[in-house]
Amino acid sequence: MQNTLYTLLLTILTISAGAQNKHAEVEKRLIKYFQQKVGNHVVVTKEKLNAGSVNKNINISVSESLIDFDTIQSWIINPYFSQKFKESEDEKIYQKNFPRSFSVLYNNALVSLFENGKFACFKLNNLERDKGLENKLNTKLFDYHWISGDRLAGLSGGVVHLWNGEKWIKLANKFPLKHDPKLFEDEKFLVYRDCHGEWGGTVYFFEKATSKTFFTESTCANSVIKANKGYIVLANLGHGFGSTEAKVIADPTKLTLAKSNQIGKTVNGQALGYTDKSNAFKKEMDFYGLQVFSSFKYHDKVLYLVHFSELTFIAEIKGDNIEIVHPLFFNNLYTHNPVTSKYGDYTLINLDHYGTGLDREIAIILIKDNKITKLDWNDKHNY
Repeated sequence: MQNTLYTLLLTILTISAGAQNKHAEVEKRLIKYFQQKVGNHVVVTKEKLNAGSVNKNINISVSESLIDFDTIQSWIINPYFSQKFKESEDEKIYQKNFPRSFSVLYNNALVSLFENGKFACFKLNNLERDKGLENKLNTKLFDYHWISGDRLAGLSGGVVHLWNGEKWIKLANKFPLKHDPKLFEDEKFLVYRDCHGEWGGTVYFFEKATSKTFFTESTCANSVIKANKGYIVLANLGHGFGSTEAKVIADPTKLTLAKSNQIGKTVNGQALGYTDKSNAFKKEMDFYGLQVFSSFKYHDKVLYLVHFSELTFIAEIKGDNIEIVHPLFFNNLYTHNPVTSKYGDYTLINLDHYGTGLDREIAIILIKDNKITKLDWNDKHNY
């Protein structure tokens, strides 16, 4: 009995020592990275990684509670890949080897739509092609796709169809999307966005019961989390030094009502969202000099994908304090208009990159439990 207890205690101590060593190594790498960024005229510490930054209103530190994520980087090939597209010097042609709409998760598979209007499906457990599902779905040609409720939806011939498990059927109800990704959906609202870069962006709440659409400014929305206090809309913009804001919207029907001919348009050169004067929101986050690409729930926390000083990492944000919980891939992962969606135990982050594929998805991040997998399309992308 004593030997068993001794062995158990020794194992616990060994695991604890290993975790401490890993924590210390992460701290050391982060301090070294940020110290090199600012030079030796200021001292960078784990409590103040952004020492010397022009933004004095935030503090970036290493969390005392690092999360031991297992990170993997790989790539998958578009099965309809065209050498002709790849060799084109016209970026509008080159981009056609990337999915034509943001990938979704359906039936335990990653479902992506390509330039030829056909789906490619990859099993989530091993990323092998699910040709059985592909053969069922590819009875029509599609221009765009989403998840609507718990069903796969696709735009074909200008009409939205739903997959009922056996065949495609025309959607009877009004559907507000045509060629835009969905941000969020619950029993009351379908949420989506537009983005006009430095001229602003708009987040739209389509109310299912009435088919009315309400809007406010969000430049540019990338994630929506529903909490007790309301819908938390996170947005980022890369213009200038980069910026991020989050708004809490308790009741979207208190926002300004959109006319159908206004949606997606600008007003006097600026996004429609700026015309919302309802004040039916509370600004929860407002940063300049960094970008937050994503927010997602992880156990009892909300975690964020933060980009600062050419490094992208995972953090908790507590007021103006940004605490790094994992350095992710310890690189300059960058995206312009990402989207984060929750699918049961999975979080999916769709990544675009203008210099690689214009506004098309060039990679995804899948998060499940303590495993984070980044999958690039067709080849490993350096950004």
